[in-house]
Amino acid sequence: MNETITVTFQLEDGSLFSGDMPRLAIVHEAMEKLLPHGFLKNKRISITQPHSGDLIYPDMFCGEIHDQCGAAVLHIAARALPEPSGAPRAWRNVGFDHLALSMADRRAAVDFFTRGLGMVVMRDDEHLAVLSAPNGNNALFLFEAEAGKPLSDGVPSRIHHIGFVVDDLEAAYQHLRANFPAFTSDFTLLERLERWSLYGKISFGGITFMIQLSQIKDAYRGFPDPKAYADLMYDYSSRHYGVRFMPG
Repeated sequence: MNETITVTFQLEDGSLFSGDMPRLAIVHEAMEKLLPHGFLKNKRISITQPHSGDLIYPDMFCGEIHDQCGAAVLHIAARALPEPSGAPRAWRNVGFDHLALSMADRRAAVDFFTRGLGMVVMRDDEHLAVLSAPNGNNALFLFEAEAGKPLSDGVPSRIHHIGFVVDDLEAAYQHLRANFPAFTSDFTLLERLERWSLYGKISFGGITFMIQLSQIKDAYRGFPDPKAYADLMYDYSSRHYGVRFMPG
């Protein structure tokens, strides 16, 4: 499907930035293409539908938003992340959340991890496949290796990013800025229903890793039932995050 639709971003000061995007482009791609250079750097960003106030996720498809809302007009609220100052604030790494891989043949990988190893498909569409471990505690995120996509260098069969959960994302950000200046976060802290997420890059011996740090919102912390955890954190198709809005 090569059809394009118009995507418009409305900033808090009333500025508008519009352009045509493929229907299957995700919001993050539109942000990188249409917003001013540097706008996404070191920000806490929430994207909403202007009339309803519904939260829009950065990897929703532009065409689906257009079909569901009547137009792909998105409001962006942005707040600069605080730089390190004074005594550092305590924070902790809560644990490993997911491993993301860039795949040259994602279909074969999904088949192996599901039929071969019994993982459960939580999302599988043009942008991303999410597979949960049977106990719901961990997940694999599988991306197509395609240059020009957000957060992708197009190199196949390598780690795309490593995801961790922390209890205080801004404190972790300040800690990394103060102690590991080589860790660079090029854009933003993005909001989803259950979490805020920050992505950054760090190199060791010439090999660059992308690290995702997420802070789970208070209302979504603590799940004694592992299956309930997986359903909330990874079953994107149960919410507007991954629902196919397209008719037919």
